[in-house]
Amino acid sequence: MRVLITGGLGVNGCWVTRQFLAAGHEAVVFDNRPDFSLTRDIADRFEFVEGDILDSDSLARTLKERRIERICHLAAIYPSACDEVPLRGFEINALASVRLLEAARIAGVRRVVFTSSVAALAPFPAMQPGEVLRVDESYPSCPGDSGVYGATKVAAELMGMNYARLYGIEFAALRFASIYGPGKLAPRHGDASMFVIPNVIVRALAGKPISLPYASNQPFDLVYADDVADSIVRACVADALPHSIYHIGAGRTYALGEFCAAVSAAIPGAKIEFAPESQGGARSAWYFDISRADSDFGYRPRYTPESAIRHWLDWSTKLGI
Repeated sequence: MRVLITGGLGVNGCWVTRQFLAAGHEAVVFDNRPDFSLTRDIADRFEFVEGDILDSDSLARTLKERRIERICHLAAIYPSACDEVPLRGFEINALASVRLLEAARIAGVRRVVFTSSVAALAPFPAMQPGEVLRVDESYPSCPGDSGVYGATKVAAELMGMNYARLYGIEFAALRFASIYGPGKLAPRHGDASMFVIPNVIVRALAGKPISLPYASNQPFDLVYADDVADSIVRACVADALPHSIYHIGAGRTYALGEFCAAVSAAIPGAKIEFAPESQGGARSAWYFDISRADSDFGYRPRYTPESAIRHWLDWSTKLGI
């Protein structure tokens, strides 16, 4: 299968590209600059097309000339960048998605898998101590405090579903819980403060202390980057996708203290401080129900925090990051 991966050199895209190649597929990566720092081990095994995701002609030409069969659309900018320049955020995250869908329609591409986010959802209610909200795909997608980024994800989802309705393109949006993985704090990804979990690991590796704004009992639904890639690849190659929206996460919560204990076990000497429970106790406790993704294309998370951190450390060494 010949697959186009937009953003295929990025912190999530690199694992998608790597998994497609490992499965014997032909990967064409469309990205805005030739930064192969996260793909140096496979850089000679895929075709790279440098281009602007807003350039409709370049997209259409790439799809036609490379005879692309399916698309995995990961190219996007992060929340802080979207809020800084809202028009640019909407153009890259939403309008470019529509242009890609239009190019796919013209080129006869069968399926587009879009990477969405928990930011597409309405705010979660505050939970009582010990309560955790299970969030399935019926939860309303109406972002309140998730800013421009959330609005762009909702817009792209809705347009994808309309292209499916009008033109028969198979479209699926995968909404991800909190993602962590190597390279997440690279300069191209903006404000590091939004990446709480990756920041714990990076500072521990650097021998720097970190003071977290959450209590140790704060629950998170955490999904490792290689599991993210696995879900995208599975959704792309599945024989059929009965639904347009899928939730991807761990299928459970991990307490922040539980995750940090795994960090300390892997990185002796890690100095991690938590907020007092009276100040940073559990709130908005939720996790994604992943049963639809499991049923439709066999997604089940393979990584625990312990195995993810070992994988992170191994690949950080291999990639020199």
